[in-house]
Amino acid sequence: MILILFRHGHKGHTPLIDPDLTPQGFEQAHILIEQIKSTILPVPTHCWYSEKIRTQQTLSQAIEKYSVISKKTAALNLKSNTETTKNFIQRIQKFCTGLVQKNKSDEVHFLCTHYDWIEEALSLINCDKDLNSFEYSNWSPGQYLVFEILTSDPAEPWQLIKKGVLA
Repeated sequence: MILILFRHGHKGHTPLIDPDLTPQGFEQAHILIEQIKSTILPVPTHCWYSEKIRTQQTLSQAIEKYSVISKKTAALNLKSNTETTKNFIQRIQKFCTGLVQKNKSDEVHFLCTHYDWIEEALSLINCDKDLNSFEYSNWSPGQYLVFEILTSDPAEPWQLIKKGVLA
């Protein structure tokens, strides 16, 4: 299975709770399609995104163009003000473990989420590279990591294929 972890594209500032992408963010969504066409990124079979509109907007062109199985899920949401750090970590672990356990080698999963989710996930993912190093510590909008997951055993390390950005 290939899993690509995206931070959503550039977002606006209004409405404060759930802003749309900016024109630059919509351009990043278009660049995603161009990167798929040019085989920089593989064609997705599944797209997962948080309940915030900007994550869905980042993947919407790919979902439409490739008729992808898509799912909005609270599991990819930002950490809420009422959620403990422990519960947030458990939510991320549960989502990642569940996805890996359903591993099918021919599937390509796009996950679009938020900075805080990615930051925490990188500290939890068992990977062949040190995801806690400085190289992976700063996530600009539209940045992504491509992983190959070879088994359905969550204890097995993910293989980092590449780092990229929708620019």
